[in-house]
Amino acid sequence: MIIEQNQHRLLWRFQKSLWGVLLISITLIPFSLFLCLLGLVLQRADYPGIIAVVSGCVILGIVLYTIINDTEITTYTFDKVKNSLLWERRNRFKIVHTKSVEFPCHLLSGIEIEDVSGSEGGIAFYARLILASISWRFILKSDGSHESAVSLAKTIAQFLDIPYFASKSEAPTSTLDMKIMANREPGQSSWQYLENEVELLRQQLDDHPHDPDIHQDLGISLYYLNRWIHRKEAITHLQQAERLFESTEDSDRAAIARIMAALVSWNY
Repeated sequence: MIIEQNQHRLLWRFQKSLWGVLLISITLIPFSLFLCLLGLVLQRADYPGIIAVVSGCVILGIVLYTIINDTEITTYTFDKVKNSLLWERRNRFKIVHTKSVEFPCHLLSGIEIEDVSGSEGGIAFYARLILASISWRFILKSDGSHESAVSLAKTIAQFLDIPYFASKSEAPTSTLDMKIMANREPGQSSWQYLENEVELLRQQLDDHPHDPDIHQDLGISLYYLNRWIHRKEAITHLQQAERLFESTEDSDRAAIARIMAALVSWNY
């Protein structure tokens, strides 16, 4: 919901309802603990006991992750006076530390509406801000309804005086997607292209270890190739790109690298 809006400042905050979290906590935590206890009782039975303990631990881990994720409060503060967007993620029960990233508003080149297939077969809609120069996107959290996404996107577009795109097909294509479409060989999948691109960028980095563009391109390519396996390495290269851009006093590109490093670290 929009908490504050005037000519200088716009503050949007989103948090999920606690009812779902409470229901999961009340039902699944006791069940997972029961399985762990049952496993300890059946420890002499080898496999049944091991299976019960492992199942209980897995369920408990999933429940705790869900509780941490669903009790997060996300706040976006757009400030015209400071020319900044402050993005904060904090847990309402302070289970984990607050995460944040801040960057200049003039690095935002537009906002679009994206439709995403839901887990239950439905479609959710979200507003996505577009970063200048690379046209990279990141989703603004909302309730998933089309009305909320459009309202939020139009409000931000009007406040920042940036283009609004009713669908992602109307918005600029990201530089990575354009690169893949322009250079991919016939019959070659995007995944195969990224594999080859990562190998090529690694070779280029051996010859030019202080080139920020190579570090940034490699970080992005690694993340899209496999975000689970290469996430830490991608973050390292994006952070190095930020430092190298800063050393050449290219503050805008350093800020973009910093934003991407934060988004990759958050698995956005």
